[in-house]
Amino acid sequence: MGEIEVVKTSKSVKRRQPSYSVASYAKSSFPNAFILEDSHKLAQRAVLAVRRGPIRYRRNSTIVCEGDPADYVFMAVDGIVRRCKAFQNGTRAIVAFHTPGEFFGWTDEAQHALSIEAATDAMILFFKRSALLAIAAREQKIASYLLTASTGELRRIQEHSLRINRSAKCRVASFLLDLSTRIHEAAEIDLPMSHQDIADHLGLSIETVSRTITELERACLIERASARTIVLTNRPALIHLLN
Repeated sequence: MGEIEVVKTSKSVKRRQPSYSVASYAKSSFPNAFILEDSHKLAQRAVLAVRRGPIRYRRNSTIVCEGDPADYVFMAVDGIVRRCKAFQNGTRAIVAFHTPGEFFGWTDEAQHALSIEAATDAMILFFKRSALLAIAAREQKIASYLLTASTGELRRIQEHSLRINRSAKCRVASFLLDLSTRIHEAAEIDLPMSHQDIADHLGLSIETVSRTITELERACLIERASARTIVLTNRPALIHLLN
């Protein structure tokens, strides 16, 4: 497991390794869907009670290994997380990226089928799966939020699988549009993950990813504001590439 930064510990937590610690936590960063009405303060406290963290991970640190017990689900408070699988031939497939505010790691299996890693420096909340599901069984607002989060993730994975055999331009355009949508339709996109991560997610080589971004820029569909920032200058044309 990679290095985990110690920030500030508010209470004792079972450690995964000596450098592991819980970061200081602001209640205001808790997802709005879990901030309930005054009449449901008890449920709110119950949800907060089952969370663990947040815990800060360095870029490329492992949060969960493939085969680990699936006792927890996770939410990114800050940074980008990837779910991936490494193969014996040395290749890697990244199934999904997760942005701040998204739940991930849901499974009905006893063990995680994929590894979960910090694609950037990240701050992660842990939720005990059994406890969270018990609260959702009593609190409709929480149940609705978890259902929306799960179906949204399934939809993104389905759309990704349908485009994995399309052209490189289609795959890169789809990735940029999806990331833009998940950060509230922003025209300017920060790409904190590496080009290698993007390549492993899209099933392309890193050279193809770089070349395709250059081709989209020459076609005036995007503009590189910096090495890590891309502006979607012609969203309709990017959408047209998907059809």
